[in-house]
Amino acid sequence: MFKTYRNLKSLHTLYEQNFVLIDKLSGELNKHNKFSFQVGNLAIKSQVSISKKQLSKFTDELEFLINDVTGIKDIVIKCRTYKEAKMVEVIEFQNFHKDLLSIFKLKKMNFEKDERFQWNLFMNQFLNYSILHGSAVEDYLPSWIQ
Repeated sequence: MFKTYRNLKSLHTLYEQNFVLIDKLSGELNKHNKFSFQVGNLAIKSQVSISKKQLSKFTDELEFLINDVTGIKDIVIKCRTYKEAKMVEVIEFQNFHKDLLSIFKLKKMNFEKDERFQWNLFMNQFLNYSILHGSAVEDYLPSWIQ
């Protein structure tokens, strides 16, 4: 019982951290429902696009499209934002919905029971990386400087 509570508490903490990180990252998202930036080093940069769809007064759905620099496959992550609870949860990772985990045998598909935690931990680390190493797609210099 205590282990389950501790796991749920750590998952909720991760949801709250992701909410704060997305709030730091996406100032333009509140105005235009779309936001793009680049991550990576000077030689290889990958573009990240975030689009927002309002589901209700208290809930939004975010879709992250991370372009693969190798051209093999782009990463698509869907998140649900709970404004009142100040939480962001990854609900879909590469078109694999969390509710589908219960349909397949977990060991056969090489998925673990904590897959939801892993998706949200990846999102947390990606958002932290994006804040530290992200750059704008366009120059946002005022007209009087240009």
